Parts: sequence; structure tokens; C-alpha cells
Amino acid sequence: MERRLVRLLEDGIVLFDRGQFFEAHEVWEDAWRAARDEDKVFLHGLIQVAAGFHKLQCGQPSGTASLLSKGVAKLATVPAGAFLPELPSFRASVETWKKTAARMAGSGAVEFDATTLPRLPEPRPRLIERRIDTHVEIESSARRVWEILADFPAYARWNPFILTIAGAAVRGGQLTVVIRPAGGRGTTFRPIVLAADPNRELRWLGRLILPGLSDGEHVFTIAPFSTGRVRFSQRETFRGLLVPLLPRSSWERTRRGFEEMNSALKRRAES
Repeated sequence: MERRLVRLLEDGIVLFDRGQFFEAHEVWEDAWRAARDEDKVFLHGLIQVAAGFHKLQCGQPSGTASLLSKGVAKLATVPAGAFLPELPSFRASVETWKKTAARMAGSGAVEFDATTLPRLPEPRPRLIERRIDTHVEIESSARRVWEILADFPAYARWNPFILTIAGAAVRGGQLTVVIRPAGGRGTTFRPIVLAADPNRELRWLGRLILPGLSDGEHVFTIAPFSTGRVRFSQRETFRGLLVPLLPRSSWERTRRGFEEMNSALKRRAES
């Protein structure tokens, strides 16, 4: 598997193990589109497993059983030692949950113990990489949350972290973004929009001066649970030579900024 696909595989594993199955599905789908042959089958199986467990979170165990069955069937065609040494035990755990979901669907049950869901081995942290991942549940529709997220001119009225954005949420477009982490100074950067999928995802890539010094891929995802409830996640992966040199206080301020924005968006969407 080529390097970019491995990175996306690992990014998805981190999200999957945190129970963010919708977000893991989105990351693995990006990899699946570029994959070929056995890589594509493997990723497709993971995508269906992640989608199945998202259905479980949505209270739809019959959909879970169907998707897990399809996912396990694809993963079963992958050689036992390929990609992940733990793949056979992961398949077995998913197979067990497929049967559990089918029983739940038959009895009408929707409650489950999230601590017993399957997990994948998380990748080792890289020296020149740092992740920040935050999320919040919002009692509102995906459409309403997207409207707030994409309405850049209104940010100054409610957003305590991203003060302004100039530009449009269109793939390939360039934005001018001004942020101010909690307790920090304002910073301006000009990222390129990588994805703008209404009601679902906004993603951009920002760089400091030159590629490879400090690149930040920022992702906003709206995971629907029902017509009136979503999980809004805001995460960023920083990569580059300068990443290990930044003090812990800088990361903590950035995380607080993400969390403050999440809370403000929740209040605005639910008001």
C-alpha cells in the first residue's frame, strides 16, 4: 500500500477506535477512491464495517447487521497477514457483533455497550506529526449546522476561535483565515479547500511558508444520527519539521480554541 493510503488508513483507525465511525468511514473512503486491487477490497471492507457501527449508534441494528456482513465478507478475502497482523481477530470480533446486531434487530433493542466494540491497533505516533481531535453532539439538523459553518461572513458575530474567513467553501478555492487560539495572538493563513461537501464535510490544507515545515489539514465533519441530532467534529493533523519544536502550551491553546468554537456553534445551532 502506498504511503498516502497508509496515512489515510492510520487516520481512519484513530477515529474508528474513538467511536467516530462516520468520520473513519469518510477518511477510508478517500483512500478507497485512490486504491487498487487488494488494497481497494480491504479498504471497502473497513468502510462497510465503520458504516455498520455508525448505524448501530443511530439505533438501526438491522442496518448494522447487513453492513457488517458485507464488510466481513470482503475482509475475509484478504490474506490473514496482510495490512494488519490483528486482522483475523478483528474480523472475528466484527462477526460476533454482526450476530449481536441481528438479535437486537429481532428483539427491537437499540442499547449496547460501546466499550465492547471492536478496536484496531493504533499507529505509533510520528515525531513530526501532531493530531488534535474534538467533537460535540448538537441537537439540530445537519443542514442547519452546515449553514452556520459555511456562512463565513457571520463568523465575527459568534465564533471565538476563527474570527474571520474570506473566500468561499468550494473545492480548490483559497481562503484567508484569521484565528485566535484561547489566550493567544491572532494569526492569518491562506489554506486551500480540499473538500466542501454540503451538510457533511469541510476540509482545507494550510501551510507555513514552505511545504514540509508545518502543514495543517483541518477537517470539519457533520455526522448525522437522526434528522435532528448530529455529531460535529473538528480535527486537525499537523505535519512538518517545525511540529516537534512547538511548546505544549501552543497545542493546548489550539485545542481550547477548537472546543470553544464547538460550544459556540452548538449554542447557535440549537438556539
